[in-house]
Amino acid sequence: MKRESFVIALLIVAGLTGQGLTAEANGNDPSLTVGVLKDSQSQKTETVVPLEGLDPVMLIQGKEVMGKKDFSVTRGRFEYWFANAKNKAKFEKEPARYEIQMGGQCPVVPTATGDPDRFLVYKERIYIFATDGCVEEFKASPESFVKP
Repeated sequence: MKRESFVIALLIVAGLTGQGLTAEANGNDPSLTVGVLKDSQSQKTETVVPLEGLDPVMLIQGKEVMGKKDFSVTRGRFEYWFANAKNKAKFEKEPARYEIQMGGQCPVVPTATGDPDRFLVYKERIYIFATDGCVEEFKASPESFVKP
């Protein structure tokens, strides 16, 4: 209960302060790639470009390659950008494999909407998180939040 209260408090503070954070990578575990919020405005409900504009097909391969608006697909509230037509076609063929998992909800606090630029790749799937604390908790025990 104490941890949940802390997470909720972080969500409120982050929303009130509009903090801008920078991207970071996890150098300890190659199966984890982390990105964090750059602009608090990206949490609006309109269609947004998630993953800091990175190509999700490349991202699940552990490569950070910027996508291009010319090669884009909109699914739900996200407009995914791809580096090339081949990656766009891969995504369109298997969107469930490449898109943000759990409908964009935070796996640590499932009632919270994840930030599209606070992401992590785990077992070739992309998850987004509500707070930095959620990212850290997930990294400590991902199998507690994601079932095979």
